[in-house]
Amino acid sequence: MKLYNAPRGTRDIVGEEAGRFSRVLRIFEEIARLYGYGSINTPLFEDTALFERTIGGGSDIVEKQMYTFLDKAGRSLTLRPEGTAGVVRAALGGGLLRPLPRRLYYSGAMFRYEKPQKDRKRQFFQMGAEYFGDKTSFADVEVISLCAMALKKLGLDYELKINSIGCSLCRGEYEKKLKAFAEEKINELCGDCRERLKTNPLRILDCKVESCKKILSGAPDVSKALCADCTDNFKAIKQGLNDGKISFIEDAKLVRGLDYYNGCVFEFYAKGARDAIAAGGRYDGLVKLLGGDEVPAVGFAIGMDRIIPLIDFTPDKPDYMIVSAGAPMNSLIAFADEIRAAGKVCVISSKPKLKNGLKEASLASFRFALIIGGDEIKNITVTVRDMDGGEQKTLSKKEFLEKL
Repeated sequence: MKLYNAPRGTRDIVGEEAGRFSRVLRIFEEIARLYGYGSINTPLFEDTALFERTIGGGSDIVEKQMYTFLDKAGRSLTLRPEGTAGVVRAALGGGLLRPLPRRLYYSGAMFRYEKPQKDRKRQFFQMGAEYFGDKTSFADVEVISLCAMALKKLGLDYELKINSIGCSLCRGEYEKKLKAFAEEKINELCGDCRERLKTNPLRILDCKVESCKKILSGAPDVSKALCADCTDNFKAIKQGLNDGKISFIEDAKLVRGLDYYNGCVFEFYAKGARDAIAAGGRYDGLVKLLGGDEVPAVGFAIGMDRIIPLIDFTPDKPDYMIVSAGAPMNSLIAFADEIRAAGKVCVISSKPKLKNGLKEASLASFRFALIIGGDEIKNITVTVRDMDGGEQKTLSKKEFLEKL
């Protein structure tokens, strides 16, 4: 019989890696809630037009990487390649943008068709946050602070890079200068960059081709093209980060690969990761683009697959395994339920003999074995065995449950 493998670019998450994922999610959700963010879950697939409209029709994601298919009714659907567009769509449809501001966080699987690599899979996982309704620098600083605190809580040393790509007015003027610069060297640029010049010139600064990076290192500096309002806003963001003791580096070539960004954009890097481990920015026009009002917004996403290998992780040992020494199963089940009700992990060994049950508890790395046999049933006691040191003592069941 044929054995089936996970599709290329995907994987099963089990064992220690599953434990890492659970811990990362738990810590992120804890930090998001401390900042007052509420949870939102969106579908794994959406109307294809949602991503074409928000991400940009000429982007690499839309042109090369989306998993798009027709359903049985002939509708074009796409597995979500990123989280923000779906969150905005859901917030609009669910009336979540009244009253403002609104803070939301999410997590889950995303999908992009590209060559699978160590920390870049076709099915990958992100967790992120979106803040709607505040156009001031306060919102940018809060979102960056939330991301920084989550990474710090996970034990990651990071480097934060920030930039401002301006509003639609000053960015338009900058794009003209950038396009003029690039067109002088157009024959030296890669094919993708030549296409990007037609659709979104700013995106050529995000090219990963070394020859293009070298050429574009001499491109005009976007920070020198900002209007007075964008300049003041970026100064306020930098001051807010300094006040919050969040270190950063200004990178005038930093842009994001999605069309909806404006204003401040940022990326977090960590030693051992090839690409950014988290990134985000402001997207003030996205809500209106999808049929809503003028609602300023800013957010970020953390690449879970990129940070999982970087975090220190010692799996938590499960608490108790009940080992039978001749006790009836119904009494073991009732006792296990009492332990679980106290919030402790409890498993009943399936082994009929004491020696085999203790071996099972040891192999499964339980902290304690709870031995129950004829004497324990008669005296309403339990023998507690420390699986690390081997010491054991007998307690009344009442005393044991009270100590939980």
